[in-house]
Amino acid sequence: MTTYKGINGFAVQSVASDPTFDEGQVWYNNASYAFKLAAVTTVGTFASGGNLNTARGSLGGSGSGTQTAALAFGGRLPSDSSASESYNGTSWTNTPSLGTARRDLGGFGTQTAAVGVAGNGGGVKVTNTEKWNGSSWTASGAYPAATEALGALGIQTAGLAFGGETVPAIVGTTNTFNGSTWTPTGSLNTARYGMGGSGTQTAGLAFGGAPGPSAATESFNGTTWTTVNSLNTARVGVSGAGTQTATVAFGGTPSAATELWNGTSWTSNPTTLATARNNLAGAGTQTTALAFGGLTPAVSAATEEWTGPGSPVTKTITTS
Repeated sequence: MTTYKGINGFAVQSVASDPTFDEGQVWYNNASYAFKLAAVTTVGTFASGGNLNTARGSLGGSGSGTQTAALAFGGRLPSDSSASESYNGTSWTNTPSLGTARRDLGGFGTQTAAVGVAGNGGGVKVTNTEKWNGSSWTASGAYPAATEALGALGIQTAGLAFGGETVPAIVGTTNTFNGSTWTPTGSLNTARYGMGGSGTQTAGLAFGGAPGPSAATESFNGTTWTTVNSLNTARVGVSGAGTQTATVAFGGTPSAATELWNGTSWTSNPTTLATARNNLAGAGTQTTALAFGGLTPAVSAATEEWTGPGSPVTKTITTS
């Protein structure tokens, strides 16, 4: 009879904790008394993470952060919030608050170097820009126009904000951020608000939004936006994470659908958010992302951790 050692050239190893193995490899975890198998996911899935301390929607997030190191700030509960929290992969910890309480703000950057821009504070659209250095928020250069529900992406020293609602109109206006000041650049082809964004200042992606809801998707090359293939499900208040060529989009109204972008087209993923909501925030990559907060329409504290297709996972071998 052929044995595992005969096939693989080595016996099943006994270990105290699950290590990283090649796909298909088997080991015995002598702490949990179980045989384990290294596999990869066939479809992307969400798992529950620790809830936000302050339930809220229309919040900003560190889109370039990671699944285990993210920042949430601002939002509404239903009053405008200045709350700021950091995530360590398990739970959220309250951090010093934004200087200006507001909702529908743009957010980008990392857990230790984030930016919150514009939004609506007390029923008034604002231009405020604040930077987070890992311990406190400080005021920075004002956004060129008072705007809410704008999209944003990038890092603190190379950010991009686009679209939104100003006092007179829905706009496609786009501005770059160099860490201190904003500079106008090429506008979106389809003016809209409440869209998701991913990528970098010179290789960005904008998707969804309103009026509509919209399924429009556009890519940015650092100067101009180009219309590309649309989302399968049109929605507003959508969020996501990733790069210009590999993004996951989730949530929004009227759908909790999850879609994957490969640089050319969107593919619907069969697993949706466990808590359907819109106006949520996201961080991470297409394979390991974080979705947090939002409106159900009640304010939500839900945090969900996304593992994309093809990602490594550990499974317990059972007799069933």
